[in-house]
Amino acid sequence: MVPIDFNNINDEIIYESFQVDGREAEALSDSYLELFDIIGRDAMLKLFKHYHGDKIDCPMRLYRPEFIADLAEKEPSRHERAKIARAGGYSATAIERLLNKRRKENEIE
Repeated sequence: MVPIDFNNINDEIIYESFQVDGREAEALSDSYLELFDIIGRDAMLKLFKHYHGDKIDCPMRLYRPEFIADLAEKEPSRHERAKIARAGGYSATAIERLLNKRRKENEIE
């Protein structure tokens, strides 16, 4: 084990000092081991540093519906708008409803 300078310490130094490289399966808690496997050591340590103790909620959809609607609005074809909606994780109906709401709001103004 490498001596630890407690006046100059961070998670990367601890990781190296505890000689975790190559022994992640026995060293890391289950949640962090899964993150390590998915995103790698550096990103896992960054998440730990910034979010440890917090619960992180990952929504089902990556993109906001307004963003998808902005993209779909540029397409004149309803079929193409439906493709964009599905690619963004939304139903065509949900995006069309949002576009119709925008049109009505614009008519009122």
